[in-house]
Amino acid sequence: LSTVQSIPLTAYSATKAFIDPERHFDVATVSELTGHVALLSIYDKMLSDKTGQRILIERPIVSKSAIDIEALEKLNPKTFGYQYASFLKTNGFDPDARAEVKYIQDEELKYVMTRYRQCHDFYHVVTDLPPTIPGELALKYVELFQTGLPVCALSATVGSLKLDDEHRQIWKHAYLPWAIQVGKNGCSWMNVYWEEEFETDLDELRTSLGIIVAPSI
Repeated sequence: LSTVQSIPLTAYSATKAFIDPERHFDVATVSELTGHVALLSIYDKMLSDKTGQRILIERPIVSKSAIDIEALEKLNPKTFGYQYASFLKTNGFDPDARAEVKYIQDEELKYVMTRYRQCHDFYHVVTDLPPTIPGELALKYVELFQTGLPVCALSATVGSLKLDDEHRQIWKHAYLPWAIQVGKNGCSWMNVYWEEEFETDLDELRTSLGIIVAPSI
């Protein structure tokens, strides 16, 4: 898209996403049209890391065809892979359901955005954040500090305004301080080859990455 074309589309999608944060297509569109600078930064960080380089070269995809979910369900319950499979099953989530990248032309940056989206459920597992509204908002703040993507700030800000008083207090006093602490951790989650950690003990993985489990609400 040209600049002339992208400006009205960004404004339209941002407005729709502001009115209804559950409009995932519009949120995805905003992320692509506003994320160029942040994606370049993520790409550079991946290039400067050995594992990040390998991810960029091998381009793993999180999908049911690439990951044997049934095999993960047979792993030790303490492993990251088992907990990931359990998370999907418990919440009825489909790893193939993530929106495809449509408006990023550069193939390298297109993959970086794809990888960011597809790793979202991995983040839920390692942080132990539930897929509730306060939990999703907390994770968006973590992702904001991790990636710098403007759409994370939009989603977190707009979503917090739509919380009722009870959920706002939970988010403000429990999740938000935790999200800031974890999100500013020096380890870049985009440089983690999550698929190679499926057989790793989840607690050990968290320790190695410096991840503190989210507060239990």
